[in-house]
Amino acid sequence: FRSKQWYQRRVAITAGYYNKCIQELRALLTDVLQLHIEVPRLLFNEILEKYVTEVSQRTSTIKHHFEQNKVKIGELRESNKVHLKPILGHPNNEVDLNILCGREEDRMLRSGDMLNEFVNEMKNSETDLAKAFIESINNCIQRLLNLFDQLITTDDVILGKVTEKKLPATTLLKKELKSKLGTKVVTTGLSKGGQQIKLLHISDIALRSSTTSIKLESMKTAKFTPVHEEAIAARDDVSAEYQNRFSHVMEELELVSLQWMTSEEKWKKQWRSSIQHGKTMIKDFCISIFQRLYIE
Repeated sequence: FRSKQWYQRRVAITAGYYNKCIQELRALLTDVLQLHIEVPRLLFNEILEKYVTEVSQRTSTIKHHFEQNKVKIGELRESNKVHLKPILGHPNNEVDLNILCGREEDRMLRSGDMLNEFVNEMKNSETDLAKAFIESINNCIQRLLNLFDQLITTDDVILGKVTEKKLPATTLLKKELKSKLGTKVVTTGLSKGGQQIKLLHISDIALRSSTTSIKLESMKTAKFTPVHEEAIAARDDVSAEYQNRFSHVMEELELVSLQWMTSEEKWKKQWRSSIQHGKTMIKDFCISIFQRLYIE
């Protein structure tokens, strides 16, 4: 009888220790999952910073070259303006006027070519780096999701006997702080079956890109945990930020083009008006001279 009691006590002690180990393992897995949940956003923010810095450096060189050309074009315009004098409207100065008009036409052509070159270089640089950014983001999300597929979660471990107990005040404060900071808090029992995850495409950044006859790539996860969910959310947030920046740059380019073309069109009208005004002045002057001579 004593042997049986001893045996039952040992079984109870072993079962309790076994259950304690299970609960410790489950708690450890929850902590590990909570640590992993913070990794994707750090990685994606680093990728974002890298490509924003790179595209800023590349386009700053293009902008600097454009500003230098703007100064040269402006100096040529000012020079032609200074040389466009009313006396050139006289028929005897027609050759000189034609030469000056030829220089101004060349300047206008150079102005248009310079603007087109600037806009194309900016768009090509932005688009090329956007493609590189997307490729880097896709490689990162695929590696992360494949890694998270291999994580052991609390759903992979038996529940054991759980007695509901009051959480320490420090634990409750930590959860409240994480909630206020927007950090996702892992809860148990949220693992779902694998899902099809769409990878990014250039059309997600450059909204005007054509998506016709383009097969969008995707991948299938083995499971779907809060860590998977946070990785996709972090990726989408970073790509949205890059897309906003890309759209802002494209809008700025359109504004620069519009302002440049408006300025050139306004100057073109002024140029033609000045030529006509000079010819009219010379004509009126000659008529007045002839009238005086005739009266005399």
